[in-house]
Amino acid sequence: MTEVQPLFRHILGEAWDRLPPPIRQLHSTTSVATYSGRCTVIQGGNPIARAVTAFVGFPKGGSDLPITVKLSVGDYGERWVRTVADRTFSSTHRLAKGRSAGLIRERFGPIAVDMALVLQGPRLCYAIRRWSLLGIPMPLWLGPRTNASESVDAEGRFRFDIKLWHPFIGLLVHYAGWLVPA
Repeated sequence: MTEVQPLFRHILGEAWDRLPPPIRQLHSTTSVATYSGRCTVIQGGNPIARAVTAFVGFPKGGSDLPITVKLSVGDYGERWVRTVADRTFSSTHRLAKGRSAGLIRERFGPIAVDMALVLQGPRLCYAIRRWSLLGIPMPLWLGPRTNASESVDAEGRFRFDIKLWHPFIGLLVHYAGWLVPA
């Protein structure tokens, strides 16, 4: 029987061992895992940004909000279901193929982004390399932007900091906080 290798470990290869243990732990899920914590959410003020974030299900703005993240693994890859306060949104992660081989593909409904996983010291960062809408490859200059990273705080907790914006719309959403195994 072949051992299931965690998706992020597969993509990162030897760099996996340089990740701090709390980041490796979260990305080592091979079946189901739940994490909980607290976060702050800033929503973009542009009406189009608000419509986009509502469509995707991104959380509303607020400070010190409860967050729960359920990760499940199946033939589809990894499904991440995030609940922030009373708003739930999800995405799937899988190994990208073709021109994007070696990248991770995250899909939010009709939008898919192919990202490189980059270690910057003890942080894991995500860099968008390609994106598509309804399965149609789109020009990178027309797509969303992100500053997304994972790190470990002084208490040893997994930290995330995700900022999404669009060059024509401005800030979509910025959410940051910490998680521990539930």
